[in-house]
Amino acid sequence: MKVFLVVAGIMVCIIIVIFVLTYTEYSRAMGKARDRLLTGSEILKTSHGDVEYAVQGEGPAALLLHGAGGGYDQGLWLGKVCLGDGYQFISVSRYGYLRSSIPEHASIKNQAALYSALLNHLKIRKVIVIAGSAGGPSATQFANDYPDRCSALVLVSAVSRSRAPGDKEEFYVHIIHFIQQSDYVYWVFTKVLQPTILELMGIPSKVYESFTPQQKELAQEMLNIMHPMSPRYKGTINDGRMLELDSVSTGNLSVPTLIMHARDDALVSYEHAKHAEAKIKQSKLISFDKGGHGLLSLMKEVREYVLEFISGLE
Repeated sequence: MKVFLVVAGIMVCIIIVIFVLTYTEYSRAMGKARDRLLTGSEILKTSHGDVEYAVQGEGPAALLLHGAGGGYDQGLWLGKVCLGDGYQFISVSRYGYLRSSIPEHASIKNQAALYSALLNHLKIRKVIVIAGSAGGPSATQFANDYPDRCSALVLVSAVSRSRAPGDKEEFYVHIIHFIQQSDYVYWVFTKVLQPTILELMGIPSKVYESFTPQQKELAQEMLNIMHPMSPRYKGTINDGRMLELDSVSTGNLSVPTLIMHARDDALVSYEHAKHAEAKIKQSKLISFDKGGHGLLSLMKEVREYVLEFISGLE
């Protein structure tokens, strides 16, 4: 018992020392992140809820729908890595993320209607829709409900149904949720435990070991974009709740759809891609044996596939 108390005391002291040594840097980083968020977006009030959004660039319009733990900023990053320059990015914070509200009757269908209302406000008739991870359900619903407003649908490591075989086990999901609720804990993980946080996010350690320095830098960029993390937690919980209450409609989905997914995705299993391909008529599935969730090690290939797919529709 005495040994246990000594060890516990040492651990507490180590944690306190780490906190004291890092708090100033952490506080400075969070201040910059909050300033960036507040100056980069606007709020639109609609009958389907208040939506935070950002518009950047010029060219064909692309509606960008982020994954869990994201926001409009992650959507802009998704557009950059998937499309590059020459497009007008319309990126939203989905229900519950950052400054977007969760309306009383939040649903996947209502969230799709909110996107249509935003496009009306922006006077944009038609968009390419690109969605990553948990952005998949509302992206697919939008393409189904508003086919005249969607020229193409691109799903990257996207959720297409409620829990599927191979999804991250509940134990690990609870760890992710714990980390998401603390800006400091998430910051520490991104600062000194990049391989660990990425593995929790569905990128197997073997995939991370193969990362080039440039790919590790891209991964860090993605992780940094999600600071601060706690204002995104309600959205993550709401995503799960909506999927439990509502399935995604595809009966009217006629737009060309590109699905990209890795077989070793340890967060959103490959079963989601197979399910989407089976449900969406005009769909093309690009499978990768390795790459993990988000396909970070394959972004060059992902962009090539996306641009080739879009150019083939013109």
